[in-house]
Amino acid sequence: MGDPRLELDGEHVNARLLPDRGTKGGYTLVVEGTTQSHVNPRDPLDLQLEYTRFVAAIIDGWREAGRPLRVLHLGAGALTIARYVAATRPGSVQHVVELHRELLEFVLDVLPLDPDAELTVEFDDARAAVERSVRTAGGYDLAIVDVFSGSSSPEHLTTLEFFDHLGHLLAPDGLIVVNTIASPGLGRSREVGATLAALRSDVVVVSAPEVVAGKSLGNLVFAAADVPLPTGEFTRRADGGPRRIEILSGAKFLAFVGDAPVRRDTGRGD
Repeated sequence: MGDPRLELDGEHVNARLLPDRGTKGGYTLVVEGTTQSHVNPRDPLDLQLEYTRFVAAIIDGWREAGRPLRVLHLGAGALTIARYVAATRPGSVQHVVELHRELLEFVLDVLPLDPDAELTVEFDDARAAVERSVRTAGGYDLAIVDVFSGSSSPEHLTTLEFFDHLGHLLAPDGLIVVNTIASPGLGRSREVGATLAALRSDVVVVSAPEVVAGKSLGNLVFAAADVPLPTGEFTRRADGGPRRIEILSGAKFLAFVGDAPVRRDTGRGD
């Protein structure tokens, strides 16, 4: 029989932490049968999953090393990126919005945060938390949207109206990072790209070429801002894993998005 502390049979969610996963150990978080994240609490810089390396490359390519950031995380998982930011940028102030209290408490019971990490937690739907915060908070350097139900993002967290609300929580040069999972035809990812481009002046996609071509499973991570993004730095930092990474920007980004509609709360493109 396994360690009962590593299994959550909750009222609203079921999850497991699988130990000794990855080349340096650590734990894999599986939620409702889907691998969600990997975390190595002994080495927060150990990013085993490809999409976490993409996010880290975007953060580190966008802001000089060691600079503290104000970060909003929508979706907690095992707090892999929050742990990474705390370790690489001491003094950062981070806020996490997580729907399921029991899930985060389960993770932190087994894998507590470093006591020096400055992080607050709010338990709510990400959209509701963002819309409420627009009236009372703001000034984040970075907002990371990494919320999934199974292998897809909830519809209400992919629309023009949602990203517009989220943008109001950012500093003028703030960055939105959105993680998506490749689906057949990449329709959802293309629509997220079109939606972000309707609001932000510079949007790029970080992914593996075979994922962009629809030939492999994987993630497509978007970065969106109203200032020019350092794509060369993104490439340099991201292209160190087992497969080649591609940054789609400018004309390549527009070709990727194609005629994908902007997603709206009504469900109709524009």
